[in-house]
Amino acid sequence: MKNVIPKNKVIAIVISSVLLYLIAIILWQQQQIDSFIVIKHNLIYEDNFLLEFFRMVSRYGMSFISLVYALLLFLSFRNEDFVKYRPLFLIILFSFATGGIAGDLLKFVFERARPAIELSGQIAQTYVSKSPSFPSGHAAKAMALVLPLILLAVQKDVVTTSIKIILFLGSLLVCYSRVALQSHYLSDVLAGAGTALIFILFANWMANRIYRIRKFEVVGLANFSKRLTFIFIALAVILSML
Repeated sequence: MKNVIPKNKVIAIVISSVLLYLIAIILWQQQQIDSFIVIKHNLIYEDNFLLEFFRMVSRYGMSFISLVYALLLFLSFRNEDFVKYRPLFLIILFSFATGGIAGDLLKFVFERARPAIELSGQIAQTYVSKSPSFPSGHAAKAMALVLPLILLAVQKDVVTTSIKIILFLGSLLVCYSRVALQSHYLSDVLAGAGTALIFILFANWMANRIYRIRKFEVVGLANFSKRLTFIFIALAVILSML
C-alpha cells in the first residue's frame, strides 16, 4: 500500500517549491508588477457577470474539487477502473490539512497587508480581510487538494488525464480568482502554491505511516475509502461556507 515518490520527483517538487517562493518574494519586494496586476483587475468590478463568476469560483471551487474526489471514491465501488485511485485519497486529505494549515500560519509570520490596504483608493476592492495576505490561503488549499493526484497518479489512461486536467484547471481558476477579486497579489498566490507543493512530501510520509500501522489489505482499504467518501462530501460542504 506504500506510495513511494521517485527521488527525481522529490527533487523536482522541492526545487519547484523553492522557486515559487523566490519568485513570490521578488515580486513582493519590487512591488510594481504585483501592484500593476491587481490594479488592472479593476475591470472585473465593471462587469457584473465576471465579478459574480469569480466570486462563485473563489467560494465554491474547492468544494467542486472535493465533490469530484467523493465521486471518484463512490465510483470505485461501482467500477474497478477507479479502485486504483483509492490509495491517493488519504495523501490528498493530509496534503490539504497540512498545506492549508501551514499556509494560514505563514500569513502571521510574513504579516503582509492586503491589497485593499496597500492600494486603497487605487483598486475597486474595499473589503479588508482580517488575515494577512501572504501566502494566499485559497491558493495553498486548492493546490494542496489537486497536486497530489496530478503528481502521484502514474496512470496514463484517458480518464486519469482528463481528471487531472479538469482538477488542475479548477485549482488554477481558484488561484486566479483571488487576484481577479483583488483579494491577493500574484506573489501571494505563487507562495500559496509553493506551500502546497512542499507539504505533498510530508502528506505522503504521513499516509504511508498510517497504511503501514493499519496494515491495510484490499478489504480494509475499501472500508476506509467508504469513510473517506463521506469526509470529502463533508469537506465540500464546509468549504462552501468559508
